[in-house]
Amino acid sequence: MNKKLVLGITAPGSVILIAGQMRYFKALGYETYLMAPNHQRVTDYCQQEGCVHLPVDLEREISPVKDIKALFQVIKHLRRVKPDVVNFGTPKVSLLGMIAAKLLGVKNRIYTCRGFRFEHETGLKKTILVTMEKITARFAHKIICISNSVRDLGIENTIFSKDKSLVIHKGSSNGIDLERFSPSQINATQISALKNELGLNETHFVYGFVGRLIDRKGIKELYEAFDNLYAKNHSSRLLIVGPIEKSQIADLSLIEKMEQHPGILLVGTQSNVPLYLSVMDVFCLPAWWEGFGNVSVQAAAMGLPVIATDVTGSKDAVSKDFNGLLIPAKSVMDLQNAMALLEENPEKRKELGMNGLIWAKNFDSKMIWDGMNVIYCSRE
Repeated sequence: MNKKLVLGITAPGSVILIAGQMRYFKALGYETYLMAPNHQRVTDYCQQEGCVHLPVDLEREISPVKDIKALFQVIKHLRRVKPDVVNFGTPKVSLLGMIAAKLLGVKNRIYTCRGFRFEHETGLKKTILVTMEKITARFAHKIICISNSVRDLGIENTIFSKDKSLVIHKGSSNGIDLERFSPSQINATQISALKNELGLNETHFVYGFVGRLIDRKGIKELYEAFDNLYAKNHSSRLLIVGPIEKSQIADLSLIEKMEQHPGILLVGTQSNVPLYLSVMDVFCLPAWWEGFGNVSVQAAAMGLPVIATDVTGSKDAVSKDFNGLLIPAKSVMDLQNAMALLEENPEKRKELGMNGLIWAKNFDSKMIWDGMNVIYCSRE
């Protein structure tokens, strides 16, 4: 009889965090289910990966009435499916899922900890978020942390114990598709066509960013650092790939400045991220914190030198001074200096980029999934 595996996410966009995962476990013989809100992205994911959708009405923010209703939906689904393994990996569904799984006696209960929202909160909200994390961890039998710094932070804040938590290999929640993120997959014709589309030529030096445009990704610092560099050298460009999430940007005039800046290219969400990485010279992720900086590893896999911040989750995705530079968070000057350093030193860029190809091999998706399977089989 095949094992039944239920994964859970809170927001539809989080399907990107488990891309390829359900297909992999289905090939191993698991019956696969995804607990997630009703949304076209979830429907598409389930069709592509061959898993069953278990719809739940989830709110990312704390909402007592809706959360209680969602808990009963989770209990109903788990009672019907009778899973052998559950793995929940975003805060709200993890809390509700672990409570339900514990109540129903699910033997193998995994919490994938992708970072802590409380890290930059204060007061009552921080207390509530910490309490939620502690409850989730208490009801899980094993916690997979996606980076060593996230694990260290969880232990430091007594969210979970050292014995109960682990990191698979060098970290990452889902690994990197090294077949897709490979310079060999992009040809010169594609690169030339995209450069023409973006108005780029050989005189331009291109800094790049991929991710959601939100405050905690350091977009204000990135804008200011680039603007200072552009004032000295109008051949610099900043290529920004990703959606603008206005609800998580305190000063929306920043987006107006970006849109009007002659050196900044805002291209929104793109499906072919490897191609866009291929036209960049340096990748920048000045985040305030991360669970794990997956995109930094993706950039490394494409042979790019990386500038990232020396903070939780972000620092785990870069090997300091081997394939990238680590700088303090929220420091425009440190970011600007690092950007200038790499622009002015082509040999340094080449060295870091070549090393990145080596570094990225530590994060092959199949290695991460194999590690998960070992945990899934540990309580038979």
